[in-house]
Amino acid sequence: MARILALLLVTTAFLAPTGSPASAAPDHFTPRRGVTFNSPVGTGATQRAIYTKIVRSINSSPRGSEIKIFTWNFLTSQGTDALLRAQGRGVRVRLLMDNANRVEVDNPPYRRLRSGLHRGNARWSPARSSWARTCVRSCRGAHGAAHAKFFMFSHAGRARRVVIQGSANLTVASTTNQWNDVYTHVGSRGVWDYYNGIFAQAAKDRPVRGPFAARNFRGFRLVMYPLAGRRAVDPVMNLLNKVRCTGATNTASHRTRIRIAPDVIRTPRGLALARKTRQLWNHGCDIRIGYTVLGVDSGRVLRAPGGRGPVPMKHLVQDFNGDGEFDNYFHLKAMTIVGNVGGDRSNFAVINGSANWSSLAGISDENVGIYYSRSLTLKYQKHLEYWYEHFPRSGRSAASSTTGGTANRAISPDRLVLGTGEDAFYEGGGRVAPPGVNPYAHVDMD
Repeated sequence: MARILALLLVTTAFLAPTGSPASAAPDHFTPRRGVTFNSPVGTGATQRAIYTKIVRSINSSPRGSEIKIFTWNFLTSQGTDALLRAQGRGVRVRLLMDNANRVEVDNPPYRRLRSGLHRGNARWSPARSSWARTCVRSCRGAHGAAHAKFFMFSHAGRARRVVIQGSANLTVASTTNQWNDVYTHVGSRGVWDYYNGIFAQAAKDRPVRGPFAARNFRGFRLVMYPLAGRRAVDPVMNLLNKVRCTGATNTASHRTRIRIAPDVIRTPRGLALARKTRQLWNHGCDIRIGYTVLGVDSGRVLRAPGGRGPVPMKHLVQDFNGDGEFDNYFHLKAMTIVGNVGGDRSNFAVINGSANWSSLAGISDENVGIYYSRSLTLKYQKHLEYWYEHFPRSGRSAASSTTGGTANRAISPDRLVLGTGEDAFYEGGGRVAPPGVNPYAHVDMD
């Protein structure tokens, strides 16, 4: 959540231990290939759709298998119990997390997991040792954050080589405060080997020479940031550069349709992508943007009245009590393109993963998937359009769907606030008076 408290906004059932690690029998769940979405305003099953898929996959991992998790934040007692049970029945468990979520947030579930796995290793050979670790910055780079979100299961139910990647951390906030997505790969040795190599590098917590890693598969491409090294190419800008706004044969208007939900658009990288998006809008593309955090400069570019006028945008956040801090918000980092792309006038492409449109993402560990699939792209497009058109109102929030402002009436609605209390300041300089709250705290890295 945008504030630390939201990370701790969990029910007693999630926080309280659910019994001894050995108390539950293994599940018999087989994860299926494809996309999974959740919604914090849906039913319990809808809220927990992604979380349940991950936890049931943990519970369905048999003796002799392995689980590898890279999550920016791990904050769930139910997840701790599931992973300790898995270790107890002979599963090798390894988890990586960003160190900020150990030192800046009180995180009992992570501490219990780390100590529990250490104690549990006494039952197994060194080759089967389990652990939970953190990276102070990017695990594979020199700066940034350990911001990736992928989950690997060598066996889960009847499936082998399962890799789940997307925008969701293994936290309760990911179910009750955020809209998220994941895509599940099943059975692909190439995908497994790709992420297995990334995880092995990350586990050493040392900068890698040329940390940018990309691999093409049949119908999709997987990318891992940081965007550093001779081969590094920003996959979002690269895809946008291939777009032609007219001549599409798979849209009724013959205009290329772009739907964007990047969570964060700010800092120099976000500004560059905002300028490119604005250029495509002026050239005739059909564009809609749903966002959570919009930087001042990026906002000016996208809202400018020239050309075709402002790019259509909505602020996809809820603030129920009007205190200026987001309670629920769109956390996907997705984009769909239907139309004239890369010389194909009837192309379909979708990007998902963990990377915001920000400079911080460019220097962090981030997982990105680019899928050229009609059915998958249309599923994402339908999802993004539904929430763009039907996003629930907050009730007391003053945040505008077109300005990207805050709900704190003491703060200008067109300026991004960083910091809190007496330390609050506007992006670009200038103290906030009277002292304000930061509705975006931690969102830039979550």
